Amino acid sequence: MSLALAATACDSSPATPAAGDKASVAATTAGDTKQSTTVDACTLLKPGEVTPIIGKNDGGRPTSGVGDSVCGWENPDTYHSVTVSVGGPGTAASGQIKDEFGVSSGPGPDGIRFLSGGIARFAAGDRDCQVQVVTGAGGDDDRSTAAKLVGLLRDRI
Repeated sequence: MSLALAATACDSSPATPAAGDKASVAATTAGDTKQSTTVDACTLLKPGEVTPIIGKNDGGRPTSGVGDSVCGWENPDTYHSVTVSVGGPGTAASGQIKDEFGVSSGPGPDGIRFLSGGIARFAAGDRDCQVQVVTGAGGDDDRSTAAKLVGLLRDRI
């Protein structure tokens, strides 16, 4: 099963947050007076929130994907997983995500958009974010679990 998140409007600029920091100020380029805050996706979910969903797991590791920070938790025996992607500031202007041309999605609760593969796309403040849940249950069970995680994540981003 794939851990890859669908390519959407998340900001894909690279960032390396300080180890252990939930949010850290990213370095600015020479002559740039703006600072952006980077969120470490691996600090957003606790073991007690992930283990009941996928069982034993690797504790969350930075992974590739779309967003400023992407973290995946995977059960090595079942390949069940949870992946969180946090977009950069301003990727969800006014707290709204935009439907992307060619990306099929359906409405969910609280402004969530469900994409294929167990992905729930949502705005957290002005950030376009995603959470993907992949379990043997699949379908509505994964969507329901993803929606619950969105509630937790929004409060922490």
